Parts: sequence; C-alpha cells; structure tokens
Amino acid sequence: MFIVGDLIAGVGVYPNQEKDLEIKDIEGQYAKAAELFGKIRKDIKLIILPGNHDCVRLMEPQPILDEKYAWPLFDLKNAVFTSNPSMVNIGSTKDFSGFDVLTYHGFSYYYYGNTIQKLISQNAIVESPDKIMAYLLQNRHLAPTHASIQYYPAEKDPLLIRKVPDIFVSGHTHKGAASYYNNILVLSSTCWEHLTAFQEKVGNKPDFCKVPMFNLKTRNVKILDFYDKEELNDKPAN
Repeated sequence: MFIVGDLIAGVGVYPNQEKDLEIKDIEGQYAKAAELFGKIRKDIKLIILPGNHDCVRLMEPQPILDEKYAWPLFDLKNAVFTSNPSMVNIGSTKDFSGFDVLTYHGFSYYYYGNTIQKLISQNAIVESPDKIMAYLLQNRHLAPTHASIQYYPAEKDPLLIRKVPDIFVSGHTHKGAASYYNNILVLSSTCWEHLTAFQEKVGNKPDFCKVPMFNLKTRNVKILDFYDKEELNDKPAN
C-alpha cells in the first residue's frame, strides 16, 4: 500500500488553516494517522513518503519523515519510509523481476498545469493530472524547470527519471486518475480531506476516498470507493 505524501493536514500550511483543523498540532495528527494505519492488516507493507504538508523540508528531494514529530508512525512494524521521490520494487520473486514503482508527491504539477499550453487547454490540474504526469515522463524528469519547485542541489540529480518505471503514482492534486502512457501505468491518488475553503479558492475539484488497486497477477486496476457523502459533510479536516 502506497501513501504518497500529505499524511496529515499540517499546521500553518495556508492562512487561517487552524479553523479547518480538529487536531491542531502535528504530533497529534500523526498519532491519529498511525491509529488509522494500525487497523490495516500487518502482512500489508505500507510504503510511506512525505509531501508538502508533512514534517520535512519543502526542498526536493524530501527526506523520509522526521521521527521527532512522526514517531507514532515509526511504531508501525509494517511501515517502510522512503524519500520523495523514490523508486520502489514490488512483487519480485525468484522468477520475476517485479514492478518498479516511481513515487512522487507531485508538488511540481501546478507549475506545469498552469504553464504548458497543452496542459492548460486540457485543464489538466482540475480534470486529469495524469496528463501532467505523462508530460513529465516524456521529459524524463519530475521537475524539468528550475522554477517549478524548490530543489536541493546535488551532484546527481535525484529528480531525473533514469529508469523507466512500470508504475508511476502521485498525489498532491487531490484528483483521481488512472491511465497508461507508453505502457507505464499512471495513477493519481485522491484525498481523505473534505473540500476546504482554501482548496476551493485555488480551483481544486477533488475526488474523495477513492483507492486504485493494482492486481499484480492480472495487471487490472480497480478503483475502490469509500466515499460517504453524508458522513463527510460539515466535518472539519484532521
């Protein structure tokens, strides 16, 4: 199970965010996240990477979650923490090399969705973030423009896509999508937070509580829908 960043809402991420929060401190939010993830079967590995709402630097690549604040998650025996971005291999056996999964939270997507004319005309951020992901795969880089993210300079560029993945999964836009680009499965995950005033202000039209499930044997993708509109209405974000 991949959790591709923004495990929590964070604190002070946008103006007046505290009005949207039921839990108003970071450690408390991670404790609640750990409580929920703790209900998942222990034989399922949780691959967890950070996003821009988490307790790490904004500069990319982002390191793994900071145990000082996210310590409740580190008590989960089935959790594996990775950087953002990262390449993770799953499903490998003695006779099969497995699937290489490129994971990236997706902070650069808004820049390209609002800059590249083709993506603007497709309203890609709001309607189809997988088109932005395909654009970056085509460029073999997760942030091929300096202005698209804050980046941590390194001798070897960690945002360069050196190896072609089998699956590319992201989040950040809160909009679900599943498609293929040159035989690469492209998945954009949804959110578990209601539509805040800030999200509405920036023009987001999020999908809620939908989980893409990839069958390692048949390679079919099924979308599990956990959205209960009545339950989520008028509830503050956690």
